[in-house]
Amino acid sequence: MAGDKNHYEMALSGLLVEAGVQALAVDETRRPVLNGVQLKNFDFLVNGLDRVWALDLKGRRDRPWITRTDLFSMMGWKSLLGAKAEPAFLFAFFNPVHETAGRAVQLDATVHETPGGIYRFCVLGIDAAQRIARPRSQKWGTFGFDWQAFSRAVQPLDAILPLPATA
Repeated sequence: MAGDKNHYEMALSGLLVEAGVQALAVDETRRPVLNGVQLKNFDFLVNGLDRVWALDLKGRRDRPWITRTDLFSMMGWKSLLGAKAEPAFLFAFFNPVHETAGRAVQLDATVHETPGGIYRFCVLGIDAAQRIARPRSQKWGTFGFDWQAFSRAVQPLDAILPLPATA
């Protein structure tokens, strides 16, 4: 499986391969245009439990955030894909072996252990992201999330994908 640009993508690819989940890493060199604006591609197209998911992977340590471009593009994908696939952000919180775990351990997330550390995968739907996103940096065009609101809005990756209970 493709999806090996960084350790977050490699961890997700490894988890999906181990579980036998069909997924496609998206070629980011070709980007569609919606209403004259080029959209950023999502990272993975994955066969889920009841639908196909267009997942934009966000590797983070302890704070969930997205860019204005991320949100605009995923909303554009929702429009383009219609009922064919459900776009969502997939947050991968990483905790290296040698570091104390942060607040991400509080999340309802799918845990995946690797020799380098632990990944906690949780999914945030586009509608929820749009509803709870708050400006983080005007200069960098980023949005953050209130931790409590984020915690209530996300679901573990295994809630949408056929992953084994021990994943």
